[in-house]
Amino acid sequence: MDNDLSFNEKVVVRSLLEAGKPIEVYFGKTYPPNAVFDPSRSFLEDVIVSIKNGSKTYKIEHVGDGIYLNNNLTAINGEEYSLTAVWSGDTIKAQTYIPFSTTFQKAQLQSEISSTGDSVFYLQGYLTPRENAVYGATWSVLNALDTVRIEDDVIPNLVREQDANLAGLLLIKSRAIPQHLIKQYRNSLFIRIHAFDEVFYNYFITQDANNASTNIFSQSGINLRWNVTGNAIGLFIGKSDFIIKIP
Repeated sequence: MDNDLSFNEKVVVRSLLEAGKPIEVYFGKTYPPNAVFDPSRSFLEDVIVSIKNGSKTYKIEHVGDGIYLNNNLTAINGEEYSLTAVWSGDTIKAQTYIPFSTTFQKAQLQSEISSTGDSVFYLQGYLTPRENAVYGATWSVLNALDTVRIEDDVIPNLVREQDANLAGLLLIKSRAIPQHLIKQYRNSLFIRIHAFDEVFYNYFITQDANNASTNIFSQSGINLRWNVTGNAIGLFIGKSDFIIKIP
């Protein structure tokens, strides 16, 4: 029996709307489980795409390799964006919100003893949550020009407004930092705070954070909680971030 007979091709949508940056949307398609993945054949070039922001609707054009862009459309904190896309007779929709920045305090390097008896170091601090947002943190090493030298690429967990303490603050932590980096770059440590549209939380808790970038292209990720509707999987998610030096 041909395993492809039960395969249901879906459109893949990928867009991280970052505050202050032009909005890009990737459109591709899923592959049968037994097919050899060919990136050049996976992206879609003929999707009809528009994004609505307030009273304005922007046409989004294909610029290459499945990427759709309108240089006149930049993500803005506090704004909502609605995606409409049509491909092969199917309509795909999604909506997201770009979170505001927020206040952050008591940024510090912390340590604890692991179950194996080793010292584990990580960064933490407290933030004041805003509505419609969830938060995560990563550690960063910046050079004297404030450009990233090394940065963790995995957010270990997300916290929400309902996780706040009695003072209304959220405790947020990074993953463990390799000790050799602390010894070499102790005075160049920063914590990056990532704020996402709150609907991202539903996706985050159903996926392996270490493999999220591959899951978005895989039929095996069908049980993940996407925020696009129609014959599609994927994410159209608003995000903002800021970075704080560790004293």
